[in-house]
Amino acid sequence: MSNLLRLSRVNETPGFPLKASTLYAWRHRRKHPEIFVNVGGAAFVDLDALERLVELGRGCKRCK
Repeated sequence: MSNLLRLSRVNETPGFPLKASTLYAWRHRRKHPEIFVNVGGAAFVDLDALERLVELGRGCKRCK
């Protein structure tokens, strides 16, 4: 099971590196669709997928 965080609660999460407005913009532009999940009409961020995306951006050799 994925580790999900409701998009509307991102700004309430201490230490979360992105603002909800950034994630809403990405979702609207269909940028990084692998990190978004819809459940029952609510949008969530898949934290595991977001972590993989960050590691790829860092050039993680084991992640490629």
